[in-house]
Amino acid sequence: MRCLSRLFTTGLCLLVLLIGAPAWALDPARKVDEYTIARWTMEDGLPHNLVHTISQDRDGYVWTGTWEGASRFDGRRFTSYGAGAVPGLEIEGVRAVTPHPQGGMVLSLGRVGPGVLRFHEGRWQRLAGPAGTLADVSVLRFGPDGVLWIGTDHSLFRMGAAGDLQEIGSTHPRLANERVLAILPLPDGQALVGNRHGLFRVERDRATDWGERTALPHTSVLAIQSSRWGGILVGGSAGVWRIENARAQQITGERAEAMLEDRNGNLWISTLDGLRRYAQGGHETLGERNGLMGRLAPALFEDRDGLLWVGTTNGLYRISDGPVFGLARSSGLRDIYVRAIIERPGQGVWIGHPMGVDVWQAGQSRAVPLAFDGKTDPSVLSMANARDGGLWIGTYDQGVIHLPAAVDGVQGPPWRIDETDGLPSSHVRALLERADGSLWIGSNEGVTVYRDGRIARHYDADDGLPAGNVYILYETAQGVLWIGTSNGMAMMRRDGTVQAWMPMSDFPAVAAFDFLADPDGSLWIASDRGLLHWRNGVFMQFDHRQGLPNNRLFRLLEDDNGDFWASSNRGVFRMSRAALTAVENRHLARLPVEAFTHADGLPSSQANGASAPAGWPMRDGKLWFATANGIGVIDPDDARRQRAQGVTLVMEAVEVDGRVLPLQARYALAADTRRVVIRFTGLNQRAPERLRYRYRMVGFDRDWIETDNGIAHDAVYTNLPAGKLRFEVQVMNAPADWSKQDGVVTRTMDLDKAAPWWLRAWAVAIYVVLLGLVGWAVLLLAMRRHRHRQRRLEALVEARTSELSDKNAQLEQAGEAHARLLEQLAYQARHDPLTRLANRRAGDAFLAEALEVSRREGRPLCVALLDIDHFKAVNDRYGHAFGDDVLSQVAALAEQLAGGHEDVLIARYGGEEFLVCQQLPWSIARARLEILREGIAEADIDTPDGGSLRCTVSIGVAELGAGQDLRDLLRIADERLYRAKQQGRNRLVSG
Repeated sequence: MRCLSRLFTTGLCLLVLLIGAPAWALDPARKVDEYTIARWTMEDGLPHNLVHTISQDRDGYVWTGTWEGASRFDGRRFTSYGAGAVPGLEIEGVRAVTPHPQGGMVLSLGRVGPGVLRFHEGRWQRLAGPAGTLADVSVLRFGPDGVLWIGTDHSLFRMGAAGDLQEIGSTHPRLANERVLAILPLPDGQALVGNRHGLFRVERDRATDWGERTALPHTSVLAIQSSRWGGILVGGSAGVWRIENARAQQITGERAEAMLEDRNGNLWISTLDGLRRYAQGGHETLGERNGLMGRLAPALFEDRDGLLWVGTTNGLYRISDGPVFGLARSSGLRDIYVRAIIERPGQGVWIGHPMGVDVWQAGQSRAVPLAFDGKTDPSVLSMANARDGGLWIGTYDQGVIHLPAAVDGVQGPPWRIDETDGLPSSHVRALLERADGSLWIGSNEGVTVYRDGRIARHYDADDGLPAGNVYILYETAQGVLWIGTSNGMAMMRRDGTVQAWMPMSDFPAVAAFDFLADPDGSLWIASDRGLLHWRNGVFMQFDHRQGLPNNRLFRLLEDDNGDFWASSNRGVFRMSRAALTAVENRHLARLPVEAFTHADGLPSSQANGASAPAGWPMRDGKLWFATANGIGVIDPDDARRQRAQGVTLVMEAVEVDGRVLPLQARYALAADTRRVVIRFTGLNQRAPERLRYRYRMVGFDRDWIETDNGIAHDAVYTNLPAGKLRFEVQVMNAPADWSKQDGVVTRTMDLDKAAPWWLRAWAVAIYVVLLGLVGWAVLLLAMRRHRHRQRRLEALVEARTSELSDKNAQLEQAGEAHARLLEQLAYQARHDPLTRLANRRAGDAFLAEALEVSRREGRPLCVALLDIDHFKAVNDRYGHAFGDDVLSQVAALAEQLAGGHEDVLIARYGGEEFLVCQQLPWSIARARLEILREGIAEADIDTPDGGSLRCTVSIGVAELGAGQDLRDLLRIADERLYRAKQQGRNRLVSG
């Protein structure tokens, strides 16, 4: 009983700590279908798709163990540690990873070079004593007292703080020579252990069969965890049990491959059918229909942000509950190409799509039958609530359908308005029932008014409306009707007069998709040229020049906080009203925009528009948007909390002239240091793609350098000046408003670069002494001349005047020399001193600018990586001096054969590797590269021994495709360069 009391107290303490913790957790009020699942595989950098174990270190990196080694994940990039990654260690077959109480991670190795390792501050080291070479380790757990419990395929061990290793498995016949499957260290130095025979308790260094004492069946125990509600949870082949008051009570009889009770007290179990959440007496399952693929492994982990991480045979999965989730076929929608969304009081959310209308109510979807008069269910383009409680439905080719309000739960028969009733077109994209009860219908033939059971009026180009499809009908509180079309926009006043704005003349866009009016009479317009603000007859335009990721905006909604949300073909954008006002008043140069895409949980980044309403603000504050792959649901309050989520900023590595240095706060650099690389990353596993960075080298960079393009976060500097420098890096959650320092995390690093000998203090002192001696000699000479020329005053004046003129000329020459030196330094900062080509920093800047131009103007972009074949052999045979000469000559040939054009940049990217960036069509770019390769191969280079040498190059080239960023482009080019090497070198691989 005393032991059970201690267990209960421990569970209670854990509960109190977790309640008081500021960390997030998965929202228990959501259905599991509303969670967002992200997946990573070997193609993303995971060492192997079968994930055995998952854990997290103090910084926030997520660690995984696989057959092919371990990996450290910052949310976007994997750093893999496999066989050969660490000299002297064969890191493979990692089945256990756990954080060390004093920092770093402890992990197990496989049969090749077995043992237990610790990774701390960038260094690997075997544990001291026998544990460092212990074979077949399957489980690692640290106890509260710092004791490491080690389970192997053959026994159980206990390692004390001093490194002494004690075998516990031999104290019980069912633990000896048996694989340990689970360990739960207890606060009093004891532990619970599971294997295929059941549950055991280790007390005073001896094991007893605790499962037998608590009436737990003799079955495999795969997972053990303290419950926040008291007692112990035990999962295995016979299901999951709760042990409390020395008795076992079964929760489920399904086999549990892994088990986890989250900080909300929900129980998650990995079963053969998927991942199940048990809560409030029921359960829900996440499986293949949700995107959770493969057989679930024992890897199930809740990180410090409350996210769930799952390992399967098909990779690593993250389950999150961000501000965005989607409704698609798995939610019951008949068609996922959603066109229109509208909420009806007490009747749920009505969803229009090509197969008709579905209703989402109480977490379920049902179809609404609309087939009548011998016609099938229509393709729905628009909807509007009717004042009689019914619903108006605009269709693709069946006109307008009126669905009467249900009476006593019975739906009345629908009826139709189409061309037989005088409707000019049955293609209806916009509907609006106005205060007087009239129905206004927008089609590809203009606007039609239906009143008192008949067509009362029709407006088209003859009445002053723009010609084209009508996309939106919007009525302000003042009774003004705004009409958005594919060819401009119009306003109809209450007296029936019409004012139109035509494309690209008095209207700065072509199509108007949505309107939103302010109380002051001004109007916000979602258009194909960005967000427009019409006030006092003047348009203010917000587009990519002010920071919008995409100019084509479809649906415009305002949340309860006054922020604007606009859907587009690149996701949904949030813009604060205050920021819009600041940009409009020229108090802010760029608009901070928060973009939500498929990576955040939207079913698709491509939203749908040109139909109404393509989104709806729900009564619960959530915003629903129509997309090409279902409905995107956004909770603005959750988005605001996510923006306030804490971020950890980590300096990962410092590399000086190719040598990685230990991490420290200050570095002393030699005077001949040429290249410094500083790697950093921000850690926010909930939304890593929303992190924005900027950095600068104080004493070198004039301004901050911003980076958020997904490329590895490396700050690369060449030819830094001598003196004291400070590197500063900052990170914050998007949108990046750097003026708000409360959300910014900063890290700094000091560098002290030594001056060359001719600029050191002793050299300067010698210069001063020499200058003094020269001055004294000049003075003596002047005095002597003065004594000899006293009688020739005029000649003396002329001599002095001539001397002063000479001095002025010297000063002018010194000024010119100084200016040339500054120009040289500026040139060296962006060029490689050996080849005189652009350096990597200049190449990366050109790439980033070329990518922006390609996305904005649709220009092609081809990137090639070129590597000199067998260059090491050249260095080995002729020496590095001749190798440098070869690099210079190859660089000159490359510039001669392929450079010299405004849309082409050739840069030295490192060692014997060059970058060729061409803003040219694929065929032309590839042909130029072939000419370049052949030209280099045919060039003779004189060798020091009097002979000649011909060099060849291997080239990997990639073309920018849809949805790719620079990291993808460089990775593809690098993979193709590797294939060129594999296929025999001296070749170009482009596919």
